Amino acid sequence: MGISVLIINYIKSLKLDDKIIEVINTDNKKVSPEASVIIVTYNTNQKLLSQNLDSLKNQLNNKFEIIIVDNSDKKDVKSIVSSYSLKYIKLNKNYGLSLARNIGIKFARGDIVIFLDDDAIPAKNFVKEHIRAHNECNILGLRGKSLPRTSTIYNYLVSHYDYGNQIIPSIINLEGNSSFKRDMLIEIGGFNPELLGAGGYEGLELTYRIIKKYEDKNKLIYYPNTVIYHDYSSNFIKYLKKALRHAKYRNIIEAQFKDIFKFFREYHLSPKNSKRDVPGFPLRLKIAMIRKITVFAIRVQKIIDIFTEK
Repeated sequence: MGISVLIINYIKSLKLDDKIIEVINTDNKKVSPEASVIIVTYNTNQKLLSQNLDSLKNQLNNKFEIIIVDNSDKKDVKSIVSSYSLKYIKLNKNYGLSLARNIGIKFARGDIVIFLDDDAIPAKNFVKEHIRAHNECNILGLRGKSLPRTSTIYNYLVSHYDYGNQIIPSIINLEGNSSFKRDMLIEIGGFNPELLGAGGYEGLELTYRIIKKYEDKNKLIYYPNTVIYHDYSSNFIKYLKKALRHAKYRNIIEAQFKDIFKFFREYHLSPKNSKRDVPGFPLRLKIAMIRKITVFAIRVQKIIDIFTEK
């Protein structure tokens, strides 16, 4: 439980003076929001970010604020975000998803914090359903459903995006469509800042700490009515990099919590009543080849790590 001790009260003690370049607030709402939608950006596709913010602008529920935490080092998104009602926080370098999300939590005013990927398109009732779930289901957190934005083959390689249409206890393994009680996140220490970069298994690690503390798996759920449209990857190189990154962080958190993947398997999560298309034989063959290459690459990376460890 060493890492849990290290990050207790992490958000409360998070020093920001040496991390933030500027804060721009174009949100003139005087009433405290019910929820805070936190989006972390990193050299984001500007078209997708605009679609993302347009979708939030047209939500059925408007009792929320938007917080953008910008890790970018190559692209300036201020020209996009300046035309929306939100709080924009520019960091002086890329601190990774976990720390940037924790900065968003510290700035949030809503009792519920909702995390949204910067390249995802939320459904029109996205915020409304997140708030409804917290008000009606007696929970500490949830993860929603992700439906394909395009027909890329890489969407067939993930089964955790859509668990069907039933509410079930779940680990938080879709962080880019998740929400939590803000006070609970602060108490638990937020996301683990040792998981750097674009992340991998940070939701599982957070779930582990929450359930160990509150001892009730029903406090975290899969809630199918909160929907985003998102692609897992757009090409093989990005898919492979993501797989290698996840394998690296799997090793890190397993070293910290020996039983974490046994804990994960006890949830017995699998798609139920989902409407995933069954691919034809040529596509199944391509999927099998991608999986074999990925497994081989992960094994090679493990060997390299062994010989390069100091």
